[in-house]
Amino acid sequence: MAVHPLADQAATLRSETLTFLRAPVSREFWSMLMDQGHSFIMPASWSALPRSRQVESLITAEGKRVADGTTFALTGPLAQAARVVGQDQSIALPFTPDVVPAPSGMLVAEEPLMYVGSNPMVAVTWGPPMEGFNPGVHLTWWMAMRDEDQEPNATARGRLVPMVPDFDLHLPFLPFFDTRLHHEELPSGLIYSAVPLRTVVAAWYALTMDSTTLSEQRPQATVTRALKEQKAKKRGVQVATTSEAEAARRDITERAAHGMQDMNQQYDMFEPPAESTATPKKVSHGVFDAEMDHQLDAEHRRTAHIYRQAADHWHRLEMQATQRYPGIFESLEELRVRERERWRSWCWMPSLRVASWLMEMYNTPVEKAMWDGARIAALGAWRSGGRHSVLTTLPLQTTAIEHVPADLPEAMPAPGLGMVIDDGGTIHLLLACLDDVADRDPADPELLLISNYGEPARMIDDITKLTLFLAGDSLLEAVKITQAYYDDAAVKNGQQPPQPDEAEYAEHAYAMGLYTGLLSAICAPGAGLRDAGAMTGRKLAAPWPPEPGLLSETTLWLLADEPTAP
Repeated sequence: MAVHPLADQAATLRSETLTFLRAPVSREFWSMLMDQGHSFIMPASWSALPRSRQVESLITAEGKRVADGTTFALTGPLAQAARVVGQDQSIALPFTPDVVPAPSGMLVAEEPLMYVGSNPMVAVTWGPPMEGFNPGVHLTWWMAMRDEDQEPNATARGRLVPMVPDFDLHLPFLPFFDTRLHHEELPSGLIYSAVPLRTVVAAWYALTMDSTTLSEQRPQATVTRALKEQKAKKRGVQVATTSEAEAARRDITERAAHGMQDMNQQYDMFEPPAESTATPKKVSHGVFDAEMDHQLDAEHRRTAHIYRQAADHWHRLEMQATQRYPGIFESLEELRVRERERWRSWCWMPSLRVASWLMEMYNTPVEKAMWDGARIAALGAWRSGGRHSVLTTLPLQTTAIEHVPADLPEAMPAPGLGMVIDDGGTIHLLLACLDDVADRDPADPELLLISNYGEPARMIDDITKLTLFLAGDSLLEAVKITQAYYDDAAVKNGQQPPQPDEAEYAEHAYAMGLYTGLLSAICAPGAGLRDAGAMTGRKLAAPWPPEPGLLSETTLWLLADEPTAP
């Protein structure tokens, strides 16, 4: 069989990429990119790993996509059609599984698929979603590495960088989708990612159209042998051809229009969630950035360390929630606007309503929805209130109480608050909100706390939930009322819960007194809270009580004195 030049070009790039990904230089390159601020898409749990293990995991995943996938090569007319559709943002491109030409693969065009600025996009790789992400694909596009930027004798020394990872993302299948594929008018700042993404999806459309001819072609024998030695699967190249670019453009546009029509018929209101989420891909430490620690004294360095641990932990929880349930917080905020009259004003959203939404919109099993629902409700209340959190320098016993903090519904200045406890070097992180339990009569507020119990790497699946009905005269009585409520629910579900003794009730009441006492001290009218960030001298002090803000980063406050009456 004669060697096909385009197949040879694509297969050679694939082989060079596998060599690169398996060489030490790739670890150096990824580390350098991350040091320069490049943020890669990864499961939320990976962000708790050391940088070296993050890099190793990212490169291993990319290597598997390249080794296991099918290689596609796009001829000039098809690439031209994809570019035209990609740039015409009035054309919606609904993304469904039938659009993807293979579960994983690499796409190379006869000429660059497009240019981002002056940089040519030379390849696209994709594969199954990473752990924790909804159905869809993990997508990376790659730019050419300029010859002048290569090291001397790079190929001979095993340090050739054939192409540079420029942008990666998780692209979910409908009904969850990235609005960069669909909006005629895009918010400023999205053009960089919108047009390349649309061009890639348009290229996939082209590869899976009936009017496109796919034929398997072979590269040079030396390249095939190299791929075999690299244990690459499917060593042939699927070369895609068509009659002319304009005909291909029409076919892509027509297929996309039919797909959008089908989706509009399937869903009464096909309104995509906002593409720009308030949960950033990379956590920001703001004025507490580690690179500036040397400017601080020992006390403020300790505060900066605590801030970063808290911000990292809560950011991982947000990321895990949005990976598992794309668009969840934006959807719940919209739901809250529509249904807020259905629950008490002091509640951001009942955890049972959140669980119901997970079952309704994400087909989540009941048990999983009930577990995640309460945790997402606490996170949502905290985010909606502006991500305000308080670090106490007081011993918890100083603010401990034995009575029920019945005034919290009126006293809490935000729907959710963070509490940061420095306990002899171990940092306990809690989020607090009030839950409206609709099936309880009378509808006493239920204090909902989620806690990492001093373990910074905990995720949604293992953070602890504590609850307490604000009922009765003493905390001991409130604990018994709360326990009776959940015992009764267990009996109705056919379970026989164990009965705690008086010592266990007292122990739990004491622990809840520490947490509720701290929360009451934070919410007291005379609380003297100070903006911890302002104490570094790097920002203006915000006034207490806090107001909801648009910043994606946590605002940390210090509670250093016992509150006094105003």
